[in-house]
Amino acid sequence: MAMLEYLSAVVSAPESRSALISILLAGGLVLYAAVLALWRLYLSPLAKAKIPGPKLAALTQWYETYFDVFKNGGGQFLFQYLKLHEEYGPIVRISPSEVHIQDTEYYEEFYRKPYDKLERLKYRFNNSEAAFSTTDHGLHRMRRAALNPFFSPRKVAQQAPIIQGHIDTFCSRIANEYAGKERVLVLNDAFGCLSSDTVVGYCFERSYHFIDAPDFNTTFPKAIKELQKGVHVVTQFPWLSTLFQTLPDSVVGFLQPRMKSVIDFNNEMRTQIIRVLSSRFDADEKQTSHDTVFHAILQSDLPPEQLSELRLQHEAISVVGAGLETINTVLTLACFHIYNNPSIFDRLRAELNTAIPDITNPPSLAELQRLPYLSACIEEALRLSYGVTQRTPRVSRIQTTHYRDYVLPPNTEISMSIYSTAHDENVFPDSRTYNPSRWLDNPKGPDGQKLLSRYMMSFGKGHRICVGMHLAYGEIFMGLAAVVRRFRFKLWETTSADVECWSEFLAAHPKPGSKGVRVLVE
Repeated sequence: MAMLEYLSAVVSAPESRSALISILLAGGLVLYAAVLALWRLYLSPLAKAKIPGPKLAALTQWYETYFDVFKNGGGQFLFQYLKLHEEYGPIVRISPSEVHIQDTEYYEEFYRKPYDKLERLKYRFNNSEAAFSTTDHGLHRMRRAALNPFFSPRKVAQQAPIIQGHIDTFCSRIANEYAGKERVLVLNDAFGCLSSDTVVGYCFERSYHFIDAPDFNTTFPKAIKELQKGVHVVTQFPWLSTLFQTLPDSVVGFLQPRMKSVIDFNNEMRTQIIRVLSSRFDADEKQTSHDTVFHAILQSDLPPEQLSELRLQHEAISVVGAGLETINTVLTLACFHIYNNPSIFDRLRAELNTAIPDITNPPSLAELQRLPYLSACIEEALRLSYGVTQRTPRVSRIQTTHYRDYVLPPNTEISMSIYSTAHDENVFPDSRTYNPSRWLDNPKGPDGQKLLSRYMMSFGKGHRICVGMHLAYGEIFMGLAAVVRRFRFKLWETTSADVECWSEFLAAHPKPGSKGVRVLVE
């Protein structure tokens, strides 16, 4: 009785109640953590699938967060899970909910499956309503169908003269301002201007004349890079994205100055969409035949709710951003390797001299695409630029996925990466070397049957293959042919480190401190 009275007195004291509550809360958290660990490591359906991998990765998402946000400035998880494959084999559990597969032969088969994207990844780039970000397979298919006709090979061929016009202006400026003047040209910036004017004109029938910008210094390419640099922070801490979206643009720009170019880019996409939408109701505009991506979307069979200002703005951010970045990266990387290897340059230049005897009268896009060595140089540049270096996870809510002897239950996040396929030594021997000759003479894959081109993954595979692939090929063929045919570049204070993947922020990024691929025009 005395003991009960003592305990009652202790509990009734205010300070004792606080201490007891703290102990209970701490105990509850410990119990929750223990149960969660037990579930993730031993009792969950994924745990029962017995996928190999480190226990720490299966236990906590912080394993990925450390490599992608903190280690060496972030963007390092790509290299970590590739190391895990070396230890554990072709299938590895890399997080509590995700399995990564490294098997080039399985890549195309997997991405043909009608699986969904992850809901938690759709808000990373402030374009959650774009086809690219759409999680549901069926909804993506509908949104994508409205875009497909305008990015067909036939439509790109029709637009080729307009693209060639941008390229001619671009080359004229290099010839007039840089050739023989010991003035450093930053190819990343220059090709960024070219791709910006091309893709914006293709989408909106408007040019910003970025090609005319002093020193080719413009905002759009910078905005895309800044969007990419924040991808892992936003993915691991999604509340940050929500917070920034609730703040006025001026406040966001003050708190994070590098985001100003992103804000300007997003606002400009909104301005263009408003302009396109208003043209539907303008009598004068109706007299004009609009032949652009977003006018075509408005004339598609999409239901009205898919044609809202917000959704089209998100589509514009996605299409313009992706088109700009891909073309810029491939052209820059191709030029570095071509001009860094005299034998490659001489062989390509000889082919182009024959195909383009008069630089004022270039051949058609179809004729350029039939040039074997130009095609080989471009395929090799695409392989080493990777497209999207970040792994691309998919999930099925109802289907079981079978891979070799493993059975992956529904709701398992399954991913593969383009980077690992590009460096599969069984498919691409000496994979880190730029070697266009590997693409010549109709080469085959390791089995001797499948064409090597089937292993080109830089535009993805399956249902979500890059919608702008044919436009990208068109501009890359015309742009690279024009530059190599007209100019001799001398690399200036530039090394392979300026084009190699040092970190992954959706796309490949070079080592910090890189000033880009810089050349003198001889």
